[in-house]
Amino acid sequence: MTAWQSIPGQTRVIAQLQRAIERDRTPHAYLFSGPKGAPLYDTAVAVAMALNCLTARGAGCGECDACVKIAGGFHPDVVTLVREGAAQIVPIENIRNQVIARLGFPPNEAALRVFLIEEATSLAPPAANALLKTLEEPPARTLFVLCTTAPEQLLPTIRSRCQRVRFAGGTALASDADPAKLERIAALGTELAGDRHDTTLPNRIAAEKGETGPVLIAAAQALHARAQAAAAGDPDGARRASARAQAVLAWHTAVAIHNANPQLAIEALIAQLASLPAASAHP
Repeated sequence: MTAWQSIPGQTRVIAQLQRAIERDRTPHAYLFSGPKGAPLYDTAVAVAMALNCLTARGAGCGECDACVKIAGGFHPDVVTLVREGAAQIVPIENIRNQVIARLGFPPNEAALRVFLIEEATSLAPPAANALLKTLEEPPARTLFVLCTTAPEQLLPTIRSRCQRVRFAGGTALASDADPAKLERIAALGTELAGDRHDTTLPNRIAAEKGETGPVLIAAAQALHARAQAAAAGDPDGARRASARAQAVLAWHTAVAIHNANPQLAIEALIAQLASLPAASAHP
């Protein structure tokens, strides 16, 4: 499987990125933007693999030493700037130590050094200003990929120095996802929407690599139950189903914004759901 084949529902974006690599016209900085659920960061990793693959440049074989290191997050020349602390920001020290300090030296192994920012709005103001100076004088053999669901919150000067790539909405439920995986996710969502959960449910959802699909399915099913209860003249059942849907969607928002550990958050969600009144008996 190539790096691109792991990105669901983004045919146009992938074609755009592949053309740039094939024509050797990759810019010094990309700004990946799209709705929550779009595979912005996963695509950024795929770009790093495609640019540095040892056997299939432009595709990313997924098996060579470079691809394995990049996918595993331990390639010395592919650096993700992570959020830290209670505020979940990227501090200026990270820009200084992980970016600026490296730019005076060539890449260790890669053809192109790549810096990834999973959510660019998490840059602290001093960090954003420091990054801007680097983008104004881009170093050779270096690519920045900034990902965000809220590009309007970035400094206009940062946006203007990046080539924008707009993603379509997409989740684990994209049309070209693995059918077996969709079936597993749907089953987990059905279980999560119910009133009884066994202790293995968080582990099984986490086994899907933190997919939010089960959570979104559970919310949709709870909202459907609310509509059914209301149509059947059962306002109490509608309120109970609505409370469950709100709890599920609040969990999804918290994880999407604050990058919480999915397994621990699912455990907390299940505990919260258990404290709510039972869902409506109406299907």
